[in-house]
Amino acid sequence: MIHLKKLVLTTAAMGLLTPALALAAVSAEQAAELGKSLTPMGAEAAANADGSIPAYEGKWLGAPPTVNYDGRFNPDPYADEKPLFSITADNLKNYADKLGEGQKALFAKYPKTYRIDVYPTHRDFRHSDEVNAHVRQNATAAELSNDGLTLKGAYGGVAFPIPQSGIELVYNILTTNAPWMVEAPNVSAYVQSSGAIAWIRNTLRAYNTYHRGNDRAGWNDGISAYAITNQKAPPREAGKGTFTVNSYDFVGYPRQSWQYDPGTRRLRKTPDVGFDYPMDSGPRVVDEQNGLNGSPERFDWQLIGKKEVYVPFNTFKLEDRALKYKDVTATRGHPNPDVLRYELRRVWVVEGTLKKGIRHVYGKRRFYVEEDSWQVAMADNYDVRGQLWRVTENGIAYAYDAKVHYLNASFYQDLVSGAYSAENITSEEPTAAQFNRREPLPNEFTPAGMRSSGL
Repeated sequence: MIHLKKLVLTTAAMGLLTPALALAAVSAEQAAELGKSLTPMGAEAAANADGSIPAYEGKWLGAPPTVNYDGRFNPDPYADEKPLFSITADNLKNYADKLGEGQKALFAKYPKTYRIDVYPTHRDFRHSDEVNAHVRQNATAAELSNDGLTLKGAYGGVAFPIPQSGIELVYNILTTNAPWMVEAPNVSAYVQSSGAIAWIRNTLRAYNTYHRGNDRAGWNDGISAYAITNQKAPPREAGKGTFTVNSYDFVGYPRQSWQYDPGTRRLRKTPDVGFDYPMDSGPRVVDEQNGLNGSPERFDWQLIGKKEVYVPFNTFKLEDRALKYKDVTATRGHPNPDVLRYELRRVWVVEGTLKKGIRHVYGKRRFYVEEDSWQVAMADNYDVRGQLWRVTENGIAYAYDAKVHYLNASFYQDLVSGAYSAENITSEEPTAAQFNRREPLPNEFTPAGMRSSGL
């Protein structure tokens, strides 16, 4: 278990960590701290005690003036920096209080190869005024009902910038600021303990209606996003596709999914694709994509507190066109430490415990949610016996076109089998993920539109 004796909590959040479910939004007085003692996203604006986490600057919206952005990849504005120090199995005890349990387990299993290179922490990027305005309104308007399974009153950004409960923080993961239109080449390497690699390639198109522009009044609090994936490799899977409709009302609009089979040329509804349905792309299940994906209904969620942790952040190096996939997968059991950048960040820690009588392969889940981006930087997943089983580390960068933080790679590591996957890597593709480049076509994100999309 993590020991959170030295919690770093925002002034506005002090005294709000209660096990009871808080269904109402915060007061206007609390929300007024957004943009003052708190950033517009709800993070602590001030530096930490020793300055190793600087004060929030937010000086860059979109591409920094220091990089040459061609619209295809996000160049690294910190490319010339060197690590401040490296954490290894030999000096682990000096930094253990700023590591997740999963990271410590990786050091124990791979003492000769696992390493954390720590770089200076930067808080230079910001979100648009439009997104900030939505988040400020969400702070006093968002609410949960139906035992925390229905979100109302939120739109266009993180729902609870000043979270008061575990379930509210979970919805911050689900509603973290995101592009409204996504077109991405998704490449995944499933690396077995032997070193053998299975390559999975698909393309993703997604339309996130929750994040679409300024039409707050026009959003019906139901459907949040549509997504279409087209499988390209391995050859036996080529031509398959999936169409998914997501929601933030898991009672009124449960997730729906269809799969296209090129052999029969039929699109069939697949109600069982969710929760702990296993994925071919790596040692993970459907609802752990990006940390958490889909309904939180099978777990009881507790907000543990806030902690300073070394997590992957500003991982622009993963988009360097000189980076080869073989460099990412050069080590066994975990990705090559040379390609990752870690920074000391404040993270919220939230735990989910499997409800009695409910089925899931995980008995407990712990998320480390970075405060500036509301992205899951890391996740520890335990089996039903209470043993740490799988560890997720997500590379968090900033998309210059969408002007939001996003995950430019995810690494799912299985401590039992020794396998891991490097997912959504793009450095060898013609472009990285492209955001907000076009409007969706008429009927594009419908079952009929998927049938006619050239699968």
